[in-house]
Amino acid sequence: MNTVTYPPAFTIAYLVHSDVELLRRTIPATLDALTRGTRHPYDLVLVVDGAETAPIDEITELAHATWGFDEVRLRWRTRHRASGDQANNIHTHFVTDKSRFLITIEGDVVAFRDPGATDVLAEIADTFDRCPQLALAQRIDDHDCWQWQLEETGPALSTRARSVNRVSSHFLIYETHRARPVMAAAGGIPGDRFHDDGQSWMNYEDWLSHTFAHPAGPGIGYLHQLSLRVFHCDEKTVPGSAHYRRDLATRLRVFAEREQQAKEDFRA
Repeated sequence: MNTVTYPPAFTIAYLVHSDVELLRRTIPATLDALTRGTRHPYDLVLVVDGAETAPIDEITELAHATWGFDEVRLRWRTRHRASGDQANNIHTHFVTDKSRFLITIEGDVVAFRDPGATDVLAEIADTFDRCPQLALAQRIDDHDCWQWQLEETGPALSTRARSVNRVSSHFLIYETHRARPVMAAAGGIPGDRFHDDGQSWMNYEDWLSHTFAHPAGPGIGYLHQLSLRVFHCDEKTVPGSAHYRRDLATRLRVFAEREQQAKEDFRA
Protein backbone atom coordinates (compact mmCIF):
# COMPACT_ATOMS: atom_id res chain seq x y z
CA MET A 1 0.00 0.00 0.00
CA ASN A 2 1.13 3.55 -0.64
CA THR A 3 2.36 5.60 2.34
CA VAL A 4 2.20 9.25 3.39
CA THR A 5 5.96 9.70 2.94
CA TYR A 6 6.81 12.93 1.16
CA PRO A 7 8.32 13.37 -1.27
CA PRO A 8 7.47 9.96 -2.73
CA ALA A 9 10.33 8.03 -4.28
CA PHE A 10 8.35 7.40 -7.46
CA THR A 11 5.85 9.27 -9.58
CA ILE A 12 3.98 6.87 -11.86
CA ALA A 13 2.20 8.79 -14.58
CA TYR A 14 -0.26 7.38 -17.07
CA LEU A 15 -0.54 9.64 -20.13
CA VAL A 16 -3.94 9.25 -21.80
CA HIS A 17 -6.48 10.80 -24.14
CA SER A 18 -9.43 8.46 -24.73
CA ASP A 19 -10.07 4.75 -25.50
CA VAL A 20 -11.61 4.26 -22.06
CA GLU A 21 -12.42 0.59 -22.65
CA LEU A 22 -8.72 -0.07 -23.24
CA LEU A 23 -7.72 2.00 -20.20
CA ARG A 24 -10.03 -0.16 -18.06
CA ARG A 25 -7.66 -3.04 -18.93
CA THR A 26 -4.20 -1.48 -19.23
CA ILE A 27 -4.19 0.76 -16.17
CA PRO A 28 -5.21 -1.73 -13.43
CA ALA A 29 -2.92 -4.43 -14.83
CA THR A 30 0.08 -2.10 -15.05
CA LEU A 31 -0.37 -0.41 -11.69
CA ASP A 32 -0.66 -3.79 -10.01
CA ALA A 33 2.41 -5.05 -11.85
CA LEU A 34 4.48 -2.08 -10.72
CA THR A 35 3.30 -1.46 -7.18
CA ARG A 36 2.00 -4.66 -5.58
CA GLY A 37 3.96 -5.35 -2.40
CA THR A 38 6.37 -2.46 -2.81
CA ARG A 39 8.13 -0.81 0.10
CA HIS A 40 8.63 2.42 -1.87
CA PRO A 41 6.17 5.33 -1.57
CA TYR A 42 4.73 6.41 -4.90
CA ASP A 43 2.44 9.05 -6.32
CA LEU A 44 -0.08 8.15 -9.04
CA VAL A 45 -0.79 10.82 -11.63
CA LEU A 46 -3.17 10.57 -14.58
CA VAL A 47 -2.51 13.13 -17.30
CA VAL A 48 -5.22 13.73 -19.91
CA ASP A 49 -3.93 15.47 -23.03
CA GLY A 50 -6.28 16.97 -25.59
CA ALA A 51 -8.84 17.53 -22.84
CA GLU A 52 -11.11 19.46 -25.20
CA THR A 53 -12.11 16.18 -26.91
CA ALA A 54 -11.45 13.62 -24.15
CA PRO A 55 -14.20 11.98 -22.07
CA ILE A 56 -13.04 13.88 -19.01
CA ASP A 57 -15.92 13.06 -16.65
CA GLU A 58 -15.70 9.33 -17.24
CA ILE A 59 -11.90 9.24 -16.95
CA THR A 60 -11.89 11.38 -13.82
CA GLU A 61 -14.46 9.19 -12.08
CA LEU A 62 -12.52 6.04 -12.90
CA ALA A 63 -9.25 7.64 -11.83
CA HIS A 64 -10.60 8.53 -8.40
CA ALA A 65 -13.07 5.78 -7.54
CA THR A 66 -11.64 2.77 -9.35
CA TRP A 67 -7.93 3.20 -10.08
CA GLY A 68 -6.86 5.18 -7.02
CA PHE A 69 -4.92 8.02 -8.63
CA ASP A 70 -3.70 10.84 -6.39
CA GLU A 71 -3.92 13.51 -9.08
CA VAL A 72 -5.59 14.08 -12.44
CA ARG A 73 -4.14 16.67 -14.80
CA LEU A 74 -5.97 18.11 -17.79
CA ARG A 75 -4.01 19.56 -20.71
CA TRP A 76 -5.69 21.39 -23.57
CA ARG A 77 -4.02 21.66 -26.98
CA THR A 78 -5.06 25.22 -27.77
CA ARG A 79 -1.88 27.00 -26.65
CA HIS A 80 1.81 26.11 -26.25
CA ARG A 81 1.27 22.85 -28.07
CA ALA A 82 4.33 20.86 -29.05
CA SER A 83 4.67 20.27 -32.78
CA GLY A 84 5.03 16.92 -34.56
CA ASP A 85 3.23 13.79 -33.40
CA GLN A 86 0.36 14.49 -31.00
CA ALA A 87 2.02 12.43 -28.25
CA ASN A 88 4.82 15.01 -28.09
CA ASN A 89 2.53 17.48 -26.35
CA ILE A 90 1.91 15.38 -23.28
CA HIS A 91 5.58 14.41 -22.85
CA THR A 92 7.07 17.85 -23.33
CA HIS A 93 4.84 19.35 -20.65
CA PHE A 94 5.27 16.66 -18.04
CA VAL A 95 8.89 15.82 -17.14
CA THR A 96 9.07 16.68 -13.44
CA ASP A 97 11.60 16.09 -10.69
CA LYS A 98 9.17 16.08 -7.76
CA SER A 99 10.12 12.45 -7.18
CA ARG A 100 13.50 10.87 -7.72
CA PHE A 101 12.02 8.43 -10.23
CA LEU A 102 9.43 9.25 -12.86
CA ILE A 103 7.78 6.41 -14.80
CA THR A 104 5.67 7.55 -17.74
CA ILE A 105 3.33 5.12 -19.46
CA GLU A 106 1.16 5.83 -22.48
CA GLY A 107 -2.47 4.76 -22.32
CA ASP A 108 -2.20 1.95 -24.87
CA VAL A 109 0.68 0.28 -23.05
CA VAL A 110 0.43 -2.53 -20.52
CA ALA A 111 2.90 -4.20 -18.17
CA PHE A 112 2.49 -7.73 -16.87
CA ARG A 113 4.39 -8.97 -13.83
CA ASP A 114 6.46 -12.09 -13.44
CA PRO A 115 4.67 -14.20 -10.78
CA GLY A 116 8.00 -14.60 -9.00
CA ALA A 117 8.51 -10.85 -8.52
CA THR A 118 8.35 -9.42 -5.01
CA ASP A 119 8.94 -5.66 -5.43
CA VAL A 120 9.30 -4.26 -8.95
CA LEU A 121 9.86 -0.66 -7.82
CA ALA A 122 12.66 -1.87 -5.56
CA GLU A 123 14.24 -3.64 -8.54
CA ILE A 124 14.15 -0.39 -10.49
CA ALA A 125 15.59 1.72 -7.66
CA ASP A 126 18.34 -0.81 -6.98
CA THR A 127 19.29 -0.90 -10.66
CA PHE A 128 19.76 2.88 -10.70
CA ASP A 129 21.58 2.83 -7.33
CA ARG A 130 24.08 0.32 -8.67
CA CYS A 131 24.71 2.38 -11.82
CA PRO A 132 25.39 6.07 -11.06
CA GLN A 133 25.64 6.80 -14.80
CA LEU A 134 22.11 5.60 -15.51
CA ALA A 135 19.65 8.47 -16.01
CA LEU A 136 17.05 7.06 -18.43
CA ALA A 137 15.80 3.51 -18.86
CA GLN A 138 13.09 1.59 -20.63
CA ARG A 139 11.55 -1.83 -21.08
CA ILE A 140 9.43 -2.67 -24.11
CA ASP A 141 9.13 -6.24 -25.30
CA ASP A 142 7.46 -5.91 -28.70
CA HIS A 143 10.12 -3.73 -30.34
CA ASP A 144 10.80 -5.96 -33.36
CA CYS A 145 8.20 -4.05 -35.40
CA TRP A 146 9.98 -0.69 -35.07
CA GLN A 147 11.41 0.88 -38.20
CA TRP A 148 14.32 2.28 -36.22
CA GLN A 149 15.50 -0.98 -34.75
CA LEU A 150 16.56 -1.33 -31.13
CA GLU A 151 20.28 -2.11 -31.00
CA GLU A 152 22.99 -2.22 -28.39
CA THR A 153 25.49 0.62 -28.46
CA GLY A 154 28.60 0.63 -26.34
CA PRO A 155 29.29 -1.58 -23.33
CA ALA A 156 26.51 -2.57 -20.97
CA LEU A 157 25.77 0.01 -18.29
CA SER A 158 25.46 -2.76 -15.70
CA THR A 159 24.52 -6.42 -15.47
CA ARG A 160 20.87 -5.29 -15.36
CA ALA A 161 20.94 -2.56 -18.01
CA ARG A 162 22.10 -2.99 -21.58
CA SER A 163 23.13 0.21 -23.37
CA VAL A 164 20.83 0.77 -26.36
CA ASN A 165 20.50 3.27 -29.17
CA ARG A 166 16.95 4.52 -28.67
CA VAL A 167 13.85 4.74 -26.51
CA SER A 168 10.18 4.51 -27.21
CA SER A 169 7.97 7.00 -25.43
CA HIS A 170 5.58 4.12 -24.56
CA PHE A 171 7.25 3.28 -21.22
CA LEU A 172 10.08 5.40 -19.79
CA ILE A 173 11.86 5.52 -16.44
CA TYR A 174 13.74 8.70 -15.57
CA GLU A 175 16.09 9.22 -12.64
CA THR A 176 14.99 12.82 -12.66
CA HIS A 177 17.90 14.42 -10.80
CA ARG A 178 20.30 12.87 -13.33
CA ALA A 179 18.14 13.25 -16.42
CA ARG A 180 17.20 16.91 -16.12
CA PRO A 181 20.82 18.20 -16.40
CA VAL A 182 21.37 16.05 -19.49
CA MET A 183 18.26 17.49 -21.11
CA ALA A 184 19.23 21.03 -20.14
CA ALA A 185 22.74 20.61 -21.55
CA ALA A 186 21.15 19.63 -24.88
CA GLY A 187 19.26 22.94 -24.92
CA GLY A 188 16.05 21.67 -23.34
CA ILE A 189 13.14 19.93 -25.02
CA PRO A 190 12.71 21.55 -28.48
CA GLY A 191 8.94 21.25 -28.48
CA ASP A 192 8.46 23.80 -31.27
CA ARG A 193 10.91 22.07 -33.60
CA PHE A 194 9.46 18.57 -33.68
CA HIS A 195 7.96 17.50 -37.00
CA ASP A 196 6.19 14.48 -38.43
CA ASP A 197 4.62 14.47 -41.90
CA GLY A 198 4.38 10.68 -42.19
CA GLN A 199 7.49 10.45 -44.34
CA SER A 200 10.12 12.12 -42.15
CA TRP A 201 10.00 12.96 -38.48
CA MET A 202 11.78 14.12 -35.35
CA ASN A 203 9.60 13.56 -32.32
CA TYR A 204 10.14 13.60 -28.56
CA GLU A 205 11.35 10.02 -28.40
CA ASP A 206 13.82 10.66 -31.25
CA TRP A 207 15.25 13.73 -29.50
CA LEU A 208 15.44 11.84 -26.21
CA SER A 209 17.23 8.97 -27.93
CA HIS A 210 19.85 11.16 -29.59
CA THR A 211 20.36 13.11 -26.35
CA PHE A 212 20.88 10.15 -24.01
CA ALA A 213 22.29 7.34 -26.15
CA HIS A 214 25.98 6.45 -25.94
CA PRO A 215 28.39 7.97 -26.92
CA ALA A 216 26.76 11.44 -27.11
CA GLY A 217 24.97 10.95 -23.79
CA PRO A 218 25.31 8.87 -20.62
CA GLY A 219 23.60 5.86 -22.20
CA ILE A 220 20.06 4.50 -22.36
CA GLY A 221 19.44 1.48 -20.17
CA TYR A 222 17.33 -1.40 -21.44
CA LEU A 223 16.21 -3.27 -18.32
CA HIS A 224 16.33 -6.78 -19.69
CA GLN A 225 16.18 -8.45 -16.26
CA LEU A 226 13.25 -6.44 -14.89
CA SER A 227 10.42 -8.71 -13.72
CA LEU A 228 7.96 -7.27 -16.24
CA ARG A 229 6.79 -7.78 -19.79
CA VAL A 230 5.77 -4.46 -21.35
CA PHE A 231 3.74 -4.26 -24.55
CA HIS A 232 2.26 -1.64 -26.84
CA CYS A 233 -1.36 -2.60 -27.48
CA ASP A 234 -1.48 -1.82 -31.18
CA GLU A 235 -0.11 -3.14 -34.45
CA LYS A 236 1.33 -1.71 -37.63
CA THR A 237 -1.00 -0.97 -40.54
CA VAL A 238 1.21 -3.29 -42.62
CA PRO A 239 4.50 -5.01 -41.73
CA GLY A 240 7.36 -2.53 -41.87
CA SER A 241 5.12 0.53 -41.75
CA ALA A 242 5.88 3.52 -39.56
CA HIS A 243 2.18 3.79 -38.69
CA TYR A 244 -0.06 1.99 -36.20
CA ARG A 245 -3.74 1.21 -36.68
CA ARG A 246 -4.86 3.19 -33.62
CA ASP A 247 -8.41 1.83 -33.58
CA LEU A 248 -9.97 0.53 -30.39
CA ALA A 249 -10.93 -2.90 -31.72
CA THR A 250 -7.33 -3.62 -32.72
CA ARG A 251 -5.98 -2.38 -29.42
CA LEU A 252 -8.37 -4.54 -27.40
CA ARG A 253 -7.49 -7.60 -29.47
CA VAL A 254 -3.76 -6.98 -29.12
CA PHE A 255 -4.14 -6.49 -25.35
CA ALA A 256 -5.75 -9.94 -25.07
CA GLU A 257 -3.03 -11.48 -27.23
CA ARG A 258 -0.24 -9.89 -25.20
CA GLU A 259 -1.83 -10.96 -21.92
CA GLN A 260 -1.79 -14.56 -23.13
CA GLN A 261 1.75 -14.20 -24.47
CA ALA A 262 2.98 -12.93 -21.10
CA LYS A 263 1.40 -15.89 -19.29
CA GLU A 264 3.13 -18.29 -21.67
CA ASP A 265 6.46 -16.47 -21.33
CA PHE A 266 6.32 -16.66 -17.55
CA ARG A 267 5.49 -20.38 -17.62
CA ALA A 268 8.38 -21.15 -19.96
